Amino acid sequence: MPSQPETHARSLPDLHCACAGLRRAARLVTQLYSSAMGGSIEPGQFALLSALRERPGASQTPLGRALGLDKTTMSRNLRLIGKNGWIEPVRSGDRRQRGYRLTAPGEKILADAKPGWLRAQARLRGALEPGEWENMLRAFDRTAEAALAAQQEE
Repeated sequence: MPSQPETHARSLPDLHCACAGLRRAARLVTQLYSSAMGGSIEPGQFALLSALRERPGASQTPLGRALGLDKTTMSRNLRLIGKNGWIEPVRSGDRRQRGYRLTAPGEKILADAKPGWLRAQARLRGALEPGEWENMLRAFDRTAEAALAAQQEE
């Protein structure tokens, strides 16, 4: 059975804010994954490289949508991993946009980081009660959908 988190790790009881709660959880989970992955690659870079591995040739706009990143953040991240030699531009179906694919060094850094990523996944899952992992993932997906719908209402 998972142990109770230390008092300082609990959220503020009077702060009922979805944004603050999600950002806090995201920071703590990112720290867990970053530590388990050994610092060779950041969890956000791992996610972006993984998305490109699943969608070779994808351009910035669909990648940004899939990862929930704005255009500026997406451009900065692509520029950084491109500078590292982990991706290269390729022609996309839309001549106005450039697609990207992993290079051999990109494939290697992703493969090297995967065991740490798997350790972080297992540690987090093990710290949750049975059924909470699946509930958490469903809640994340539903929350993202709701946030997109709320943005469209503006």
